[in-house]
Amino acid sequence: EAFFRDELGQFFALGKETGLDITQLKGSYAGAMGWGQFMPSSYREFAVDGNGDGKRDLFNNLDDVFASIANYFAKKGGWERGGPVTVRANAAANAQPIEPESLDPLYTMDELARRGFRPLTPVTPAGEHATVVMLDGTSGPEYWFGFRNFYAITRYNISKHYAMAVYQLSEAIAGRAQETTPVAATEPGQP
Repeated sequence: EAFFRDELGQFFALGKETGLDITQLKGSYAGAMGWGQFMPSSYREFAVDGNGDGKRDLFNNLDDVFASIANYFAKKGGWERGGPVTVRANAAANAQPIEPESLDPLYTMDELARRGFRPLTPVTPAGEHATVVMLDGTSGPEYWFGFRNFYAITRYNISKHYAMAVYQLSEAIAGRAQETTPVAATEPGQP
């Protein structure tokens, strides 16, 4: 109740700040608005003018929408420009699960290796922290390392499936194909 009462106040403040006619705005049943589905407090805090017209319009201006989502990732999630998002990982037959699964990248590469998880491609820069993300693949479990930027996406939407879809879509748009076939498990110490 307190959260939604505050969001209503934020909504009124948003209308006053932006000149938007709040009686005409449409959103979800919970109050999320515009292309990015920002709550009023997030709109006020993270929306930016992406095209330089002096307005922050998340309903009609895609330049503003994309710039605002990027701003949200950077400020709320800690997005690191150029940093890794996720890489496929291999799990040894005796891998120790990360329980409960945390999307916060808490583990060094050495700690993950000791638990039986290794990246399938080199991780750069060295010293990155990650967590293990398990997804249901077509032929069984798939393991991925989620880095700080993967975590940043989950601050926007908590679902690991959503974050992976965003990452894979961005890779497809950039023309970088992703390896998605399952990988056989190996014993510790093997690549």
